[in-house]
Amino acid sequence: MAKIAEELKVTYTDILSLGESNQRIEVFDGEVIMSAMPTVLHQIIAKKVFSLLDRYVENRDLGLVLPTPVDVVLSQHIVFQPDVSFLSHDRMHINDGKKYNAAPDLVVEVLSESTEERDRTFKFREYAKGGAKEYWLVSPEKKEIEVYENSEKGFQLVNIFKSTDTMSTPLFPDAGFDLKEVFP
Repeated sequence: MAKIAEELKVTYTDILSLGESNQRIEVFDGEVIMSAMPTVLHQIIAKKVFSLLDRYVENRDLGLVLPTPVDVVLSQHIVFQPDVSFLSHDRMHINDGKKYNAAPDLVVEVLSESTEERDRTFKFREYAKGGAKEYWLVSPEKKEIEVYENSEKGFQLVNIFKSTDTMSTPLFPDAGFDLKEVFP
């Protein structure tokens, strides 16, 4: 019976067989999750986080910052597409030119009503197990960013930064990101 259940799970290979799509498709423990298209506010904030982070990373030649969609394949049955990701030069080997074959150094998820529960539970746990060093949860509603750092116990809260704060994190200790640039 367990073998039959395992065979019914969707794999990353199954998703690839569908061809390219403009739909956001993620796989959670072998189940396909197709999210509703993000709101304009979600996209504005994701773009602003991307721009702030990309400018910082580019100026220091630290690695690669990408907006969604980029597939992060944690296993054949777990595939995510973070809103923004950072991959350091030291971990560039997980980028095969088509996808990331492990969690990037930083994962940023902009919270929405339809995704917040998964972002705070399943993704939170799986990105930590997958080796992400930091996880940022960006709340458009509260105008804040929660920063988590990975540890032996999984992600631990470092700080919650408000829209009026200047943000630095363990990955980017000298960043001084002005969060007024992120929240409209």
